[in-house]
Amino acid sequence: MSTDTTAGAGLGAAAGAVGTEPVASPIRGPRTRLFAWREVVLPWLVSRLISDALILVLALQRARPALYAGFAKWDGGWYTLIARNGYGGAPVHGHESPWPFFPFLPAVMRAGGALGVPEELVGVLVNHAAFLLALAGLYRLARRHVTDRGAVLAVWAVACFPGSFLFSMVYPSSIFLAASVWAFLLIEEGHDLGAGLVTIAAVMVRPNGFVVALALAFALRRTWRRILPVCLPSAVFFGAWCVYNLDRTGDALTFWRAKSGWPEVTIVDFANRFHKYAIPHLALAVAAVVAVVLVWRTLPRAWIVLTALYLVPPLFIGIVGLGRYATECFPPFVAAGELLRRFRQRTVLAMFALSLVVEGVCAYWVVYSKWLP
Repeated sequence: MSTDTTAGAGLGAAAGAVGTEPVASPIRGPRTRLFAWREVVLPWLVSRLISDALILVLALQRARPALYAGFAKWDGGWYTLIARNGYGGAPVHGHESPWPFFPFLPAVMRAGGALGVPEELVGVLVNHAAFLLALAGLYRLARRHVTDRGAVLAVWAVACFPGSFLFSMVYPSSIFLAASVWAFLLIEEGHDLGAGLVTIAAVMVRPNGFVVALALAFALRRTWRRILPVCLPSAVFFGAWCVYNLDRTGDALTFWRAKSGWPEVTIVDFANRFHKYAIPHLALAVAAVVAVVLVWRTLPRAWIVLTALYLVPPLFIGIVGLGRYATECFPPFVAAGELLRRFRQRTVLAMFALSLVVEGVCAYWVVYSKWLP
């Protein structure tokens, strides 16, 4: 059977008649194989084939035939530079520098480079693997809170979201999604130490990753014997990163202050002056927030806290990047799965087809044009 036919069967089964499965218990959801073929592997495979093809074709259209011309575009160049050369000295105020980019992904790329694998290739491969792991965790976690059909649709929703091509690029989006999903899943399954270890990745992969630790602390409701093993390891690593910043630049918060080198657009700036490149970011973020708002009673409160902490502050700090944050924040996709299950199969398939078309447009803006994701 062809991939397209199998994909249609998988998505069609997920989009079938409403109300065929009971809602999974939010306390003890059913176990499932980690890499279930139809529910996890198939959405990953189909979405990566589409996303990778978009990136490669659009990069070649720019007359840049290098294999990684599309995958390592924009911030991917910074991560590659850090993996090869480190962070360097103190940044010059008002100029772009490597310091705003957190060290987890460059460290992984550097380790692969030490083995003789090109750093860009390491980044691409690691992100593909991390995205597969993220989908596996998302399906398992969603089944604890929504219907089985809603959980399947949640996986397809994140796999086909207009910004999902970023999960293939040299960005930390796949790692953040996987780490945040598994951190919440592990605390629900009682594995606090494991949750603490994966939270390190979420916190050390991007500057605002610490909101995952805050949301986890909220989920644990002041139960300090659990909060400490879950949140303390990432706090130690974050503190060590601040010490490193202080030692190299004389400023423990260089990673934050160095952002002044980038022109930022806040919601106030956008209201005063039209910035067309901010529109996709706002649109994707609004779609994510609306999905959560519509089914907020179904979702754990800590998920709502995570969504708010991750998607609201950028409105007042810098909108550019918000579309990427919406793409890698998992609660909106569980909410989307629960919403989509209420529609007929034909309608759901049409929605996913439209989402893939929009993904093509977004990939064109990022890879072919000069729009920053």
